[in-house]
Amino acid sequence: MVLLVRLLGIAIVFIGIIFSVKQKVLRNYILFWKNEKRLKAGGILALLFGAIFLMAAPQCRIVWLIVVLGIWSIIKGILLLVLSPKKMFDYLGWWNNKPASVIRYFGIAAIALGALLIYSA
Repeated sequence: MVLLVRLLGIAIVFIGIIFSVKQKVLRNYILFWKNEKRLKAGGILALLFGAIFLMAAPQCRIVWLIVVLGIWSIIKGILLLVLSPKKMFDYLGWWNNKPASVIRYFGIAAIALGALLIYSA
């Protein structure tokens, strides 16, 4: 399980780098999720990641961080499954309208979170 947390951290770092350098990639990624079936699949995936985080937490260096991320992921998964698609599409549109500088900062935050996951796993 710890290996899965570390691999997810590596993936988040790479995604953060891509989003920081090419903001259009994030905009295309947001458009990808503007589909009801994909949102439901994303909710199930978030629940799965949350369960993995919670199971791996006792074996990680920073247990509380992995627990918080696991709970956060489970809440996200539940919200993706129960909120109306219109609300989710509005939220995605809100993110898609952010200026490039905000997207760059989002990418930098993703790099930091991914590095923290790698360290704590």
